[in-house]
Amino acid sequence: MKSIGGALFVTILLLVGVSAMSCKGKSNPAGPGPTADEVIQIAANAGSNSYVPSPDTVIIGMKVAWHNSAGVTHTATADPGAPAVFNTGNVGNGGDSGVITMSTAGTYNYHCSIHPTMTGRLVVLP
Repeated sequence: MKSIGGALFVTILLLVGVSAMSCKGKSNPAGPGPTADEVIQIAANAGSNSYVPSPDTVIIGMKVAWHNSAGVTHTATADPGAPAVFNTGNVGNGGDSGVITMSTAGTYNYHCSIHPTMTGRLVVLP
């Protein structure tokens, strides 16, 4: 019976560990540090279709990051006149931006500072 009890104990520990891992929020696209609540894909140098989803909607306080799957380096940079300033800096192919906490409500139009025709929109709700 001890081996069955021990095996049962190990099985329970494994199930608890798997359950705890599946309850976490989205994985952090930016490596160590805070976890992103929303990850926007940098998809291509295709104008308003360059960021997916776009427009995207989050709530004040949410953490946003960008993942580049477009093949070349890009940025996500708030347009002049946006409710607040953000800039991911250069995000290389396959790379992830740092996490940006959206602390001001409003509509953020943004672009790639390397390829200014790439545009996106992020709406931050109160």
